Amino acid sequence: MRNLQQELAKHRADELHGSPLGPWIHDIVYGAHDGIVTTFAVVAGTAGAGLSTGIVIILGIANLLADGVSMGAGSFLSVRSERDQYHRLLKEELREIETDPEIEREEIREAYAAKGFTGKDLDRAVEIVTGDKKIWARAMMQEEHGMIEQSGERAILHGLATFLGFVVFGSVPLLPYLISHSGSDNFGLAITGTFLALLLVGITRSLVTRERIYRGALEILVIGTVTASIAYGVGVALKSFAGVS
Repeated sequence: MRNLQQELAKHRADELHGSPLGPWIHDIVYGAHDGIVTTFAVVAGTAGAGLSTGIVIILGIANLLADGVSMGAGSFLSVRSERDQYHRLLKEELREIETDPEIEREEIREAYAAKGFTGKDLDRAVEIVTGDKKIWARAMMQEEHGMIEQSGERAILHGLATFLGFVVFGSVPLLPYLISHSGSDNFGLAITGTFLALLLVGITRSLVTRERIYRGALEILVIGTVTASIAYGVGVALKSFAGVS
């Protein structure tokens, strides 16, 4: 006899939400990619302009901390704003249920009819959903606005995941300059480290989202390479304009 509870637990573990990184992969990839690219852009721009190692370190660390905090705060505020928007609309739906329940009930009927419910099954589904005003309002939120309730506490964790992804991966292009202040191969090592860091982020994204490994890695590598090349080219082009010798 099948043990459906055990099979269900295994099924869930095999899905995206079964991965510990699943809920945070968007924030980690977003922060990590931006951290790698923007920090390397600073390194590439200053290297292209022929500036000293000290300036590379100062600008790189300033970018790492300031942008990292900004990215984390932006992620936090985005999740909080979405939650606040959800609760505002939820109050509106509850008010509409109170003032004009027949129209709201008809909206539920149309939504479930679109899902394939008909006849007595449709009547029963509508009766069950509209039997509790809170369940009714949440159903309206999902069907009419395409929104589901988000946990408020997760806003902090999303912000933290973005910040850590930015700082941890974004520090890679700076490591050669921090380890060896006068190394002649620092920029070459920064390029290699940046390439490997982007590759790691892309592979991690592909493994968590269960897409083809080369696809995620290739997308992130292409975007990172284009951005870094632009930064280096700007540094070279503006070197004489800015009077840097």
